[in-house]
Amino acid sequence: MLETICDIFKEGYARNWMTSRDGNASIGWKDRDYIFITPSSIRKQTLQPEMFKKVSFNDKGYVVEPYTDVSSGLIPSGELPLHLGLQRNMDTEVRIVLHMHPTYTVAAMYANIQLADLVKEFPELGRYSTVGPNVPDVPPISQALADATIPALGLHKDGSILNHIVGIDRHGVVAVDSSPWRAFEHIERLEHICKIIMATR
Repeated sequence: MLETICDIFKEGYARNWMTSRDGNASIGWKDRDYIFITPSSIRKQTLQPEMFKKVSFNDKGYVVEPYTDVSSGLIPSGELPLHLGLQRNMDTEVRIVLHMHPTYTVAAMYANIQLADLVKEFPELGRYSTVGPNVPDVPPISQALADATIPALGLHKDGSILNHIVGIDRHGVVAVDSSPWRAFEHIERLEHICKIIMATR
């Protein structure tokens, strides 16, 4: 799946959903006490599986490890608090967290559009993707971002999660699902609707 995540970043970059060093992703499993996360400041269109960082965790904290010799000199994404907050608590066998900066979705939030309201106007969006409330403008790569985004996704104490995707004002989106391409499709679907909305303005 690490190769698939690399392919997804190439596709996201080709669609102008981020600039070279933007975006991040992680993958975890219900029966394992570690995740893999993308490294910080790497050009995502050239991301390779060997560059991922391994993050092991327990009740006391976490430890960052290199996945390979290639990743030994790299550091994990600055959005690690967000990824760990979701990965440690989601109750699915495979856990994908994907963060990108799709242009029209960010533009829609900047225009004060509540992304969750678009489901009412475009029912096709809601057939496959549940959209949470907009996350306010909070500092990137911060615990504050994690603390605001996780509740907006609707993560419950039992590990269930209400929404597939939320937008962070002036920043981007976070999508979760059980496979990389399913998470990607939530971003694609919302971005398509936002492009339609912004084209009318």
